Amino acid sequence: MHIERNAQGRCRAVVRVLAAACLLVVYAGSASGQDAGRAAAAEGEFTVSELLKLPGKVVGKGRNTAPQGLLKLRSYRVEEVTLPRITEVELRGRRVAVTKAFRLTITGGPFAVRALPPVVWLDDVAVGYGVESEDLTEITAVTYDESLLRGGARVYLSYGDKEDKEGRAALPERLKLDAKGGNR
Repeated sequence: MHIERNAQGRCRAVVRVLAAACLLVVYAGSASGQDAGRAAAAEGEFTVSELLKLPGKVVGKGRNTAPQGLLKLRSYRVEEVTLPRITEVELRGRRVAVTKAFRLTITGGPFAVRALPPVVWLDDVAVGYGVESEDLTEITAVTYDESLLRGGARVYLSYGDKEDKEGRAALPERLKLDAKGGNR
């Protein structure tokens, strides 16, 4: 009887030690992830989450309200976002300093949450992977490349790979930008 209690006590102690070790590993992993995030912020980079929260100025907006096609695409909105600090990004293989970002938002849906990410396109160039809004009625991609935003460009949405142009769905209207916007 005494041996069984002693064995149970040792077993509980081992379980406690293992649990503490697991917590330590998880804590250390999350702390190093936070350090990496702090390092990126210290280098001047922005996360997509941060860019989505910054105020923007609408420089182009579609007018279509009727859903089209299987994805029920409606329209788009282009916003120019002034960054709170200069940041360096890679554009077309070169590191450049930028002061603005551009959000291209596609409206429609509700969009299905899928295993593959949404890709937002302008003509044959993938602007980037999109982020769905909480209510799944918008998908937003962010770019620093002002040259992509051309009046008359066709806006597409696809899912998966930025190289795969098959299966893209076109918005019912082409990109129209205000003459007052920063790109025009």
